[in-house]
Amino acid sequence: MKAINISDIKKIGVVEKAKPEPTKGEVLLKIKYVGFCGSDLNTFLGKNPMVKLPVVPGHEISATVEAVTEGVPETLRKGMRCTVNPYTNCEHCSSCRNGRPNACRYNQTLGVQRDGAMSEYIVVPWQKVIADDAISERNFTLVEP
Repeated sequence: MKAINISDIKKIGVVEKAKPEPTKGEVLLKIKYVGFCGSDLNTFLGKNPMVKLPVVPGHEISATVEAVTEGVPETLRKGMRCTVNPYTNCEHCSSCRNGRPNACRYNQTLGVQRDGAMSEYIVVPWQKVIADDAISERNFTLVEP
């Protein structure tokens, strides 16, 4: 699949990457739209100290569910329009245990600590998917959970 890759400060290009394969509890998403956020710009300019290059940017997305795996609720189905919560959390560190998963010590944000969504497909844990067919594909890009 094709992906946008920031390989170094102010160096960006299109690369070929393997299409991700979801495992148990994960969802494969087909990307429709991706916003280019200020944090993506700072990554490109070399001003985001949290990023280790190279990285695929993008965390403000619109997608459709392409495939679900075992352990994913039946309410999440192929073809549904969605966005994602771009942050991961471990559920075990002190921040997570104190109800602050946004401050997780082991956070892996899309486009920052792990490759983002400026690609044809991404895989995320099903809990990070926010699906709602009442929201258009274009408008989902503007939803930042």
